[in-house]
Amino acid sequence: MTKTRLFTRLGIVGTLLAGALVVTLAPPAQSVEASLAATSSSTWQTNASVQGLAVAAGKAYAGGRFTSVRPPGAAPGTGEVAQAYLAAFDAGTGALVTSFTPVLNGQVYAVAASADGSRIFVGGDFTTVNGQTRNRIAAFDTATGALVANWKPSVSYRVKSIAVSGTTVYFGGSFGLVNGVDRLRLAAVTSDTGTLLPWAPATNGDVYAVDAADDASKVYAGGQFSTVNGTTQNTVTSLDPVSGAVLPFPGASAVPPPNGSCTTRVKTIDTSGDTVYFGNGGDGGGCFDGTWAADIATNTLKWKNQCLGATEAVKVVNGWLYKGSHAHDCANQGAGGFPQGFGYRFLLSEKLTDGTLGPWFPNTDADPNSVTNVGPLAFATGGNDLWVGGDFLNVNGTGQQGLTRFTNAPPGAAPAKPAKLLPYSVQPGVVQIHFPTVVDNDDSTLTYRLLKGFSNTTIATWTARSTPWDRPWLSYTDTSSAPGEVTNYRVEVTDGSTTIRGNYSDQITVASAASTAYDQIVSADGPQAYWRLGEPAGTTTSVDSSGQSNNGTFTGVTLGGAGAIAGNTALTTSSSSGRMVGEKAYSFPQQFTVEAWVKQSGFNRGGRIIGFGNSKTGNSGGGGDRMLYMRTNGSIVFGVNDGSQRTLTSPSGKNDGLWHHVVGSYDNGAMKLYVDGVLSGSALVGSASLYYGWWRVGYDLTNSWPGGGATQTGMGIDEAAVYPYALTPLQVQSHYAAR
Repeated sequence: MTKTRLFTRLGIVGTLLAGALVVTLAPPAQSVEASLAATSSSTWQTNASVQGLAVAAGKAYAGGRFTSVRPPGAAPGTGEVAQAYLAAFDAGTGALVTSFTPVLNGQVYAVAASADGSRIFVGGDFTTVNGQTRNRIAAFDTATGALVANWKPSVSYRVKSIAVSGTTVYFGGSFGLVNGVDRLRLAAVTSDTGTLLPWAPATNGDVYAVDAADDASKVYAGGQFSTVNGTTQNTVTSLDPVSGAVLPFPGASAVPPPNGSCTTRVKTIDTSGDTVYFGNGGDGGGCFDGTWAADIATNTLKWKNQCLGATEAVKVVNGWLYKGSHAHDCANQGAGGFPQGFGYRFLLSEKLTDGTLGPWFPNTDADPNSVTNVGPLAFATGGNDLWVGGDFLNVNGTGQQGLTRFTNAPPGAAPAKPAKLLPYSVQPGVVQIHFPTVVDNDDSTLTYRLLKGFSNTTIATWTARSTPWDRPWLSYTDTSSAPGEVTNYRVEVTDGSTTIRGNYSDQITVASAASTAYDQIVSADGPQAYWRLGEPAGTTTSVDSSGQSNNGTFTGVTLGGAGAIAGNTALTTSSSSGRMVGEKAYSFPQQFTVEAWVKQSGFNRGGRIIGFGNSKTGNSGGGGDRMLYMRTNGSIVFGVNDGSQRTLTSPSGKNDGLWHHVVGSYDNGAMKLYVDGVLSGSALVGSASLYYGWWRVGYDLTNSWPGGGATQTGMGIDEAAVYPYALTPLQVQSHYAAR
């Protein structure tokens, strides 16, 4: 017999065939969906920032502010080997190359390699190398490690970036002279002898990044300038590789012009194939910090990602754009990721086709005592790896300073362990199971199997996507057990290489008769949080009965009053701001249900019942949304903000001193409001606002919402629940009828 079951993520309905539910949301899981594993590989460390990187001839060359290096796992000051400003490491093992011991008298900002890997070129603030004069730029032979004797351009001030294209070395920085000849912050020399070339575009501000197209058709430069060759160029330019002339660059319109509150600058460039990729860092709140890509042949814009958090490094590796930044709001203007408040992500990947975030989630931190204090600063690749340099102290939560690397070696990161299941049986022969997905840091597409009994029989399979900020729930209804049977369940998850099993659930006796217990019926439908609010007077903590450990804190409420459900008490808001706030924060839920019982009496009395807000302790900005509230006339309102305040409103008169069951559901734009088990309104709207917040019961600001601002004091609230999907009308009716 064929049965159907609601799959809670995106409202997808799966089909049960031969006892197995298969819901496919994405391609089959694989062990490393990104082109690199999120687990870092063993690598030596530095005692200060790495600012430039290149991989050549089986070695990774790192330049920066550091004065010593030490083995992986060694604490600062332990095992230190003196090596200032420039060092080499084995590209396969990450070990220090002890035969390469250059002596520089100043820091290095840039490292680049020739196409054949025979030379590396370094730039920075130094004026001597190995006791010989080398004014801010030098070359080394990668086979011998020797300083190239006849390659010695003399640069008057800092070299910040170097790019090698064929037989030409392009570089930019803060200088004004090369070999005593005017070169305003951009110059080019030959790669063999360092002969100064006539290429001389002039910028009116420092150059931070330079790169040449793979086909040598163009050179790109970015930095703190507004003109090139006297032509207005907003922080980025495209140049003829021979004449230095400014080329038309319509794609540069991706960079907003400076204004009184925002100045953004191109800080990193990587050309790959037919596309050039840029990363920006801005000064000022909300200033453009993201990435963008342009077609090299036409210089037209391909895409723009407006994730906030200055981008310091980009590099294409095996079909993905890897990004080093201190990203803190990748929901900004549709950037396709996590919202403000989720925390900092210093390493991310993006799709080459549209810039949306990819399935790669390792992380570093930023050294608060460093000069830069931004995290990753430089990337390099040997083709199948990514070397990361910066001012960080930790990688994936483990001590690793200044330098790390990621490879494509399997198996990559493992999925997290699935939660212990909480099955419920409230109908004869039926068991309901709901559980959250888990995160794998280099594979967002995972396969889940639901196992039954100690025999571990697979009864359901899903393939689903998850990220650290968006973990959908899965659900299943098992009808294969006889009434009275005792069984248990657990979940296993695999990324195609590593399989992780969760713990067995407690044993459950399959119902022989329908349950009439309200809390059991609610729990069987898989709430993400369920606050029964029946704690005795004087209690400060509300217990989450969902099993998801989202306890809350009471403020300004009276406990112990008569509840809506027999045998359980309720809270009453004893002040105009009485509320309970859950301790766990969530990212912009786009599928949810909010549910509660509410009692209010008196003219002009109402208030907020349950909803989402961006404050854990105070009032939410704008009052939050995803909420149920009561107007002064006693009507119930369900409100969602999709850029505008969208509301559904019930008939008035619910402030009549009686308990009323209120439910608001939202499923990717489909809003529904139920009052006392009956659908009171529905609408199709846009995506709910993208922000990081907390589920809250009771007061929050509603003054700006239609009919909001009613006096909250004296409102009774009971059996508050939040679900990670939209309840069906049948589920809503069953909850109301169970009172």
